[in-house]
Amino acid sequence: MLQSEKINKAKVADEISINATISQSYLFFMGHFKHFLRLAIIPIIFWVLIELGCDYALHEYKMILDPTVSRAIICAAFALVWYRQFLMGEKYATYSQLFDHVVSPGVFNIDSLLRSVARIIITTAILFVPTLMLSLSFMVYQFSQGVVMDQLAIQNVAIKSTSIVILLFSPILVRLSLYTVGVALGRRSMSLREVWHKTTGRTWGLWLLIFRAFLPITLYTYFITWAFEKIARSLDINYLWSSIIINVPTAFLTFMMLSIVVAVNGEAFRILVGIREKERI
Repeated sequence: MLQSEKINKAKVADEISINATISQSYLFFMGHFKHFLRLAIIPIIFWVLIELGCDYALHEYKMILDPTVSRAIICAAFALVWYRQFLMGEKYATYSQLFDHVVSPGVFNIDSLLRSVARIIITTAILFVPTLMLSLSFMVYQFSQGVVMDQLAIQNVAIKSTSIVILLFSPILVRLSLYTVGVALGRRSMSLREVWHKTTGRTWGLWLLIFRAFLPITLYTYFITWAFEKIARSLDINYLWSSIIINVPTAFLTFMMLSIVVAVNGEAFRILVGIREKERI
Protein backbone atom coordinates (compact mmCIF):
# COMPACT_ATOMS: atom_id res chain seq x y z
CA MET A 1 0.00 0.00 0.00
CA LEU A 2 1.13 3.50 -0.77
CA GLN A 3 1.86 5.83 2.09
CA SER A 4 0.68 9.39 2.06
CA GLU A 5 3.61 11.74 2.28
CA LYS A 6 1.46 14.66 3.25
CA ILE A 7 2.43 15.69 6.77
CA ASN A 8 0.34 17.92 8.93
CA LYS A 9 2.87 20.55 9.88
CA ALA A 10 0.41 22.06 12.20
CA LYS A 11 0.08 25.33 13.57
CA VAL A 12 2.88 25.00 16.07
CA ALA A 13 2.20 27.24 19.03
CA ASP A 14 5.02 28.98 20.86
CA GLU A 15 4.15 27.08 24.00
CA ILE A 16 2.29 23.85 24.69
CA SER A 17 -0.61 24.36 27.07
CA ILE A 18 0.29 21.94 29.86
CA ASN A 19 -3.09 22.03 31.58
CA ALA A 20 -5.01 21.63 28.32
CA THR A 21 -2.80 18.76 27.15
CA ILE A 22 -3.09 16.86 30.42
CA SER A 23 -6.86 17.43 30.56
CA GLN A 24 -7.16 16.11 27.01
CA SER A 25 -5.21 12.97 27.92
CA TYR A 26 -7.59 12.19 30.80
CA LEU A 27 -10.65 12.95 28.67
CA PHE A 28 -9.31 10.69 25.92
CA PHE A 29 -8.73 7.89 28.42
CA MET A 30 -12.26 8.17 29.83
CA GLY A 31 -13.81 8.47 26.37
CA HIS A 32 -11.94 5.40 25.12
CA PHE A 33 -12.07 3.30 28.28
CA LYS A 34 -13.49 0.27 26.47
CA HIS A 35 -10.56 0.43 24.03
CA PHE A 36 -8.19 0.70 26.98
CA LEU A 37 -9.66 -2.49 28.44
CA ARG A 38 -9.38 -4.21 25.06
CA LEU A 39 -5.71 -3.33 24.74
CA ALA A 40 -4.72 -3.70 28.41
CA ILE A 41 -6.36 -7.01 29.30
CA ILE A 42 -3.70 -9.21 27.65
CA PRO A 43 -0.73 -7.26 29.12
CA ILE A 44 -2.40 -7.37 32.55
CA ILE A 45 -2.77 -11.15 32.29
CA PHE A 46 0.87 -11.56 31.26
CA TRP A 47 1.98 -9.23 34.08
CA VAL A 48 0.10 -11.27 36.69
CA LEU A 49 1.32 -14.61 35.28
CA ILE A 50 4.94 -13.41 35.35
CA GLU A 51 4.60 -12.27 38.96
CA LEU A 52 2.95 -15.58 39.88
CA GLY A 53 5.82 -17.45 38.25
CA CYS A 54 8.40 -15.42 40.18
CA ASP A 55 6.57 -15.95 43.48
CA TYR A 56 6.19 -19.68 42.79
CA ALA A 57 9.90 -20.04 42.01
CA LEU A 58 10.81 -18.17 45.20
CA HIS A 59 8.49 -20.09 47.54
CA GLU A 60 8.87 -23.57 46.04
CA TYR A 61 12.46 -23.62 44.78
CA LYS A 62 14.10 -20.66 46.57
CA MET A 63 14.93 -19.19 43.16
CA ILE A 64 14.96 -15.40 42.81
CA LEU A 65 13.72 -14.33 39.37
CA ASP A 66 13.68 -10.68 38.33
CA PRO A 67 10.51 -9.76 36.37
CA THR A 68 11.77 -6.27 35.46
CA VAL A 69 12.76 -6.99 31.84
CA SER A 70 9.58 -8.94 31.11
CA ARG A 71 7.40 -6.20 32.57
CA ALA A 72 9.31 -3.56 30.60
CA ILE A 73 8.66 -5.41 27.33
CA ILE A 74 4.96 -5.74 28.13
CA CYS A 75 4.69 -2.05 29.04
CA ALA A 76 6.56 -1.04 25.87
CA ALA A 77 4.19 -3.06 23.68
CA PHE A 78 1.15 -1.47 25.34
CA ALA A 79 2.64 2.02 25.05
CA LEU A 80 3.33 1.59 21.33
CA VAL A 81 -0.17 0.36 20.56
CA TRP A 82 -1.78 3.10 22.70
CA TYR A 83 0.20 5.71 20.75
CA ARG A 84 -1.47 4.33 17.63
CA GLN A 85 -4.86 4.43 19.35
CA PHE A 86 -4.37 8.08 20.30
CA LEU A 87 -2.88 9.40 17.06
CA MET A 88 -4.21 7.04 14.37
CA GLY A 89 -7.45 5.67 15.76
CA GLU A 90 -8.93 2.31 16.71
CA LYS A 91 -8.48 0.89 13.20
CA TYR A 92 -4.68 0.86 13.58
CA ALA A 93 -4.49 0.07 17.30
CA THR A 94 -4.07 -3.70 17.46
CA TYR A 95 -1.15 -5.81 18.56
CA SER A 96 -1.32 -7.87 15.37
CA GLN A 97 -0.93 -4.75 13.21
CA LEU A 98 1.94 -3.56 15.38
CA PHE A 99 3.63 -6.96 15.06
CA ASP A 100 3.04 -7.10 11.29
CA HIS A 101 4.54 -3.63 10.96
CA VAL A 102 7.63 -4.55 13.00
CA VAL A 103 8.38 -7.76 11.06
CA SER A 104 7.54 -6.35 7.61
CA PRO A 105 10.52 -6.38 5.19
CA GLY A 106 10.63 -2.60 4.96
CA VAL A 107 10.96 -2.24 8.72
CA PHE A 108 12.70 -5.32 10.09
CA ASN A 109 16.21 -5.80 8.78
CA ILE A 110 19.64 -6.37 10.24
CA ASP A 111 20.69 -2.73 9.92
CA SER A 112 17.65 -1.39 11.77
CA LEU A 113 18.01 -4.10 14.41
CA LEU A 114 21.67 -3.24 14.98
CA ARG A 115 20.87 0.48 15.16
CA SER A 116 18.15 -0.18 17.73
CA VAL A 117 20.48 -2.34 19.82
CA ALA A 118 23.17 0.34 19.55
CA ARG A 119 20.73 3.03 20.75
CA ILE A 120 19.75 0.89 23.73
CA ILE A 121 23.40 0.20 24.65
CA ILE A 122 24.41 3.86 24.27
CA THR A 123 21.42 5.13 26.25
CA THR A 124 22.05 2.58 28.99
CA ALA A 125 25.73 3.53 29.16
CA ILE A 126 24.90 7.24 29.22
CA LEU A 127 22.65 6.69 32.24
CA PHE A 128 24.50 3.86 34.01
CA VAL A 129 28.06 5.18 34.05
CA PRO A 130 27.27 8.57 35.65
CA THR A 131 24.86 6.89 38.08
CA LEU A 132 27.55 4.40 39.14
CA MET A 133 30.21 7.10 39.54
CA LEU A 134 27.85 9.34 41.49
CA SER A 135 26.77 6.45 43.74
CA LEU A 136 30.37 5.53 44.51
CA SER A 137 31.15 9.17 45.31
CA PHE A 138 28.18 9.38 47.68
CA MET A 139 29.18 6.11 49.37
CA VAL A 140 32.80 7.21 49.84
CA TYR A 141 31.67 10.54 51.29
CA GLN A 142 29.15 8.97 53.68
CA PHE A 143 31.67 6.32 54.74
CA SER A 144 34.20 9.09 55.49
CA GLN A 145 31.54 10.70 57.70
CA GLY A 146 31.15 7.51 59.72
CA VAL A 147 27.87 6.37 58.15
CA VAL A 148 27.40 2.59 58.21
CA MET A 149 26.80 1.46 54.61
CA ASP A 150 24.09 -1.11 55.17
CA GLN A 151 21.49 -2.16 52.59
CA LEU A 152 19.15 0.74 53.42
CA ALA A 153 21.94 3.31 53.11
CA ILE A 154 23.03 1.87 49.76
CA GLN A 155 19.43 1.94 48.53
CA ASN A 156 19.09 5.60 49.50
CA VAL A 157 22.33 6.43 47.69
CA ALA A 158 21.09 4.63 44.56
CA ILE A 159 17.78 6.54 44.61
CA LYS A 160 19.52 9.91 45.00
CA SER A 161 22.06 9.16 42.27
CA THR A 162 19.43 7.90 39.83
CA SER A 163 17.22 10.95 40.42
CA ILE A 164 20.11 13.36 39.82
CA VAL A 165 21.20 11.60 36.62
CA ILE A 166 17.65 11.52 35.26
CA LEU A 167 17.33 15.26 35.87
CA LEU A 168 20.70 15.97 34.25
CA PHE A 169 19.92 13.87 31.18
CA SER A 170 16.25 14.85 30.91
CA PRO A 171 16.88 16.79 27.64
CA ILE A 172 17.85 13.48 26.01
CA LEU A 173 15.16 11.41 27.71
CA VAL A 174 12.21 13.65 26.78
CA ARG A 175 13.31 13.64 23.15
CA LEU A 176 13.75 9.87 23.17
CA SER A 177 10.15 9.63 24.36
CA LEU A 178 9.03 11.71 21.36
CA TYR A 179 11.18 9.60 19.05
CA THR A 180 9.32 6.55 20.40
CA VAL A 181 6.07 8.09 19.12
CA GLY A 182 7.54 8.16 15.62
CA VAL A 183 8.50 4.49 15.95
CA ALA A 184 4.93 3.63 16.96
CA LEU A 185 3.54 5.49 13.94
CA GLY A 186 5.93 3.81 11.53
CA ARG A 187 7.92 6.95 10.71
CA ARG A 188 10.96 5.04 9.50
CA SER A 189 12.70 8.08 8.03
CA MET A 190 12.50 10.12 11.22
CA SER A 191 15.71 10.48 13.22
CA LEU A 192 16.47 11.58 16.76
CA ARG A 193 18.34 14.54 15.25
CA GLU A 194 15.13 15.67 13.52
CA VAL A 195 13.19 15.41 16.78
CA TRP A 196 15.89 17.37 18.58
CA HIS A 197 15.84 20.11 15.93
CA LYS A 198 12.06 20.52 16.13
CA THR A 199 12.08 20.67 19.94
CA THR A 200 15.03 23.02 20.42
CA GLY A 201 14.43 25.36 23.35
CA ARG A 202 11.50 23.33 24.71
CA THR A 203 13.27 21.04 27.16
CA TRP A 204 11.80 22.63 30.28
CA GLY A 205 8.27 22.70 28.88
CA LEU A 206 8.44 19.06 27.77
CA TRP A 207 9.95 17.93 31.06
CA LEU A 208 7.30 19.78 33.06
CA LEU A 209 4.55 18.35 30.85
CA ILE A 210 5.67 14.74 31.39
CA PHE A 211 6.28 15.36 35.10
CA ARG A 212 2.81 16.86 35.63
CA ALA A 213 1.20 13.95 33.81
CA PHE A 214 3.30 11.29 35.51
CA LEU A 215 3.45 12.36 39.17
CA PRO A 216 -0.21 12.37 40.34
CA ILE A 217 -1.15 8.99 38.88
CA THR A 218 2.18 7.53 40.05
CA LEU A 219 1.52 8.56 43.65
CA TYR A 220 -2.03 7.23 43.38
CA THR A 221 -0.74 3.91 42.01
CA TYR A 222 1.86 3.67 44.77
CA PHE A 223 -0.64 4.16 47.59
CA ILE A 224 -3.25 1.85 46.07
CA THR A 225 -0.62 -0.86 45.61
CA TRP A 226 0.60 -0.34 49.17
CA ALA A 227 -2.99 -0.68 50.45
CA PHE A 228 -3.57 -3.94 48.56
CA GLU A 229 -0.27 -5.31 49.87
CA LYS A 230 -1.39 -4.55 53.42
CA ILE A 231 -4.74 -6.22 52.79
CA ALA A 232 -3.15 -9.31 51.23
CA ARG A 233 -0.70 -9.71 54.12
CA SER A 234 -3.46 -9.39 56.69
CA LEU A 235 -5.40 -12.26 55.12
CA ASP A 236 -4.56 -15.86 55.89
CA ILE A 237 -4.46 -17.03 52.27
CA ASN A 238 -2.11 -18.88 49.94
CA TYR A 239 0.78 -16.80 48.59
CA LEU A 240 -0.47 -17.25 45.02
CA TRP A 241 -3.84 -15.69 45.86
CA SER A 242 -1.99 -12.94 47.69
CA SER A 243 0.08 -12.28 44.56
CA ILE A 244 -3.07 -12.03 42.45
CA ILE A 245 -4.72 -9.61 44.89
CA ILE A 246 -1.65 -7.35 44.77
CA ASN A 247 -0.72 -7.55 41.10
CA VAL A 248 -4.09 -7.25 39.35
CA PRO A 249 -4.73 -3.68 40.61
CA THR A 250 -1.03 -2.84 40.32
CA ALA A 251 -0.94 -3.89 36.66
CA PHE A 252 -4.24 -2.14 35.89
CA LEU A 253 -3.08 1.15 37.43
CA THR A 254 0.32 0.87 35.75
CA PHE A 255 -1.24 0.61 32.30
CA MET A 256 -3.69 3.37 33.18
CA MET A 257 -0.72 5.57 34.09
CA LEU A 258 1.00 4.62 30.84
CA SER A 259 -2.06 5.52 28.79
CA ILE A 260 -2.20 9.00 30.36
CA VAL A 261 1.51 9.70 29.83
CA VAL A 262 1.41 8.27 26.30
CA ALA A 263 -1.49 10.54 25.35
CA VAL A 264 0.34 13.58 26.74
CA ASN A 265 3.49 12.62 24.84
CA GLY A 266 1.50 11.91 21.69
CA GLU A 267 -0.14 15.33 21.79
CA ALA A 268 3.26 16.98 22.22
CA PHE A 269 4.46 15.03 19.18
CA ARG A 270 1.43 16.12 17.17
CA ILE A 271 2.07 19.79 17.97
CA LEU A 272 5.86 19.91 17.70
CA VAL A 273 6.66 17.32 15.03
CA GLY A 274 3.41 16.83 13.14
CA ILE A 275 1.57 13.71 11.99
CA ARG A 276 0.36 12.37 8.68
CA GLU A 277 -3.19 13.38 7.90
CA LYS A 278 -3.63 9.99 6.19
CA GLU A 279 -1.35 7.22 7.31
CA ARG A 280 -2.13 4.92 4.39
CA ILE A 281 -4.19 5.05 1.21
